Amino acid sequence: MKATFNMGKIVNSHGIKGEVKIYPYTDDLYKFEEFKYLLIEGEGEQKFEVASSRVHKNMVLLKFKAFNDINEIMRFKEKNVYIYREDADDDGDGHYIVDLIGCSIVDDNHENIGILEDVLQNTAQDVYVIKQSNGNIFYLPVVDEFVKQIDINKREIVVHLIEGLIE
Repeated sequence: MKATFNMGKIVNSHGIKGEVKIYPYTDDLYKFEEFKYLLIEGEGEQKFEVASSRVHKNMVLLKFKAFNDINEIMRFKEKNVYIYREDADDDGDGHYIVDLIGCSIVDDNHENIGILEDVLQNTAQDVYVIKQSNGNIFYLPVVDEFVKQIDINKREIVVHLIEGLIE
């Protein structure tokens, strides 16, 4: 199977005309407006064409072309939605979390600090979960003050650390 990105989860219907409410797993909710299709968990590689998408209260309200009735889409409740990586629009300025995992974390002097294990996403800002060579884990808020450069090609993230941030 081709590589996919999990873009969110259908949490409910919206209205009676086949629209779904999606809890997005991306910080760019308007990204859904660019998608021509989505894959739905449990439906194999069938592409479901997107008719429309809009943002409402930090959720995505999306209409698939194939469904026009609430009864047709209720079977998708609690199912994840995906897009093929090759079809995910990348303007070259951004990166995907999956590309960051495993990157080396180095300080301003290019001294090794550890490896990026995970990225926690919350409402304030993302947080890097960094595993040091001694096995300790520490958390780094993803803000301009700390994250200075991301080089996906070199698989390296340069950070500025302040005193007391790590043990």
